[in-house]
Amino acid sequence: MKTYESLFRNYKGQASGTIFAHFYPITLSPAAQPIGEDYDRPFAQIAALTIDGTSAWGFQQQRFKSKHSYSAVPKLKNYLNYTFKRLLEMEQSAPGLYFSVSADGKWISFNTGLQNPHCADLLAIFQRYESRPDSPPRPDWVYKGCYTPNESLYRNHFGTQVPDIASYSTDSRDFVFDASYRLEKDAFDHLLDRAKLRAGLPNATDEVVRTYLRGAIENLVPKIRRNYKVAIPVYYVEEKRMQLLLPFASVTEANNMSCFLIERDDSIKSYRLKTIFDLDQAYFSARLITRPDKDWLDP
Repeated sequence: MKTYESLFRNYKGQASGTIFAHFYPITLSPAAQPIGEDYDRPFAQIAALTIDGTSAWGFQQQRFKSKHSYSAVPKLKNYLNYTFKRLLEMEQSAPGLYFSVSADGKWISFNTGLQNPHCADLLAIFQRYESRPDSPPRPDWVYKGCYTPNESLYRNHFGTQVPDIASYSTDSRDFVFDASYRLEKDAFDHLLDRAKLRAGLPNATDEVVRTYLRGAIENLVPKIRRNYKVAIPVYYVEEKRMQLLLPFASVTEANNMSCFLIERDDSIKSYRLKTIFDLDQAYFSARLITRPDKDWLDP
């Protein structure tokens, strides 16, 4: 299986050979009175098929809506792209398990890991792009829609074979915080600049920020012991490993949450602080594992 940089075009000027598939825009009006084409619409249609519906794939808070205004369903686009990249990794060691290819080699499909309201898997289907000598470079595949395994378009090309979903860990300890481990509360000098902004203390001294962070961290373990869902498992794409998210609030606005990203170190039975995420970054990483609980990660 060829490797790709992304499922769809992520930025202007991205080389076509690094993109898996082209997602054709959808015309918004009859050809007689065209008002443009919507490149986001194919993804909105996928969102509408899911068990959670379209509303689950957009941000709720205005600051994140503004930041990700390029799409009505930014959570879904991020999820699909990184799920696809994970499947590519897994396919290298288990060819044929995560991508179904038609007998004639002209169609390919992968399991999005999402389901429709009837709990049927949603499988993304693509047709090989047939280039002409005078045509510009295009991605290798063209998106044709999401279908369940029992729908005729899927069965006609792939039979009864259903590709497996992406997985990220087989170690149950990666999904919960071990309360017998120590949570480090002093090793965050490398996070101070970011912490000042996230904690609402941009003009505070380093020592003031350290004191605030220590207090925030000390309060987390008792909360986790009473509610294990406070610690949210994530797959941190940049490091390709499982880690955990823990919340902390801004000094100036209690509802303005950010997250500590922590990593388990079994050799010293502790959790180390890796970095600080804003809520949108945190959600993107957490959604690869599961739809996060709304107790605090609901941007």
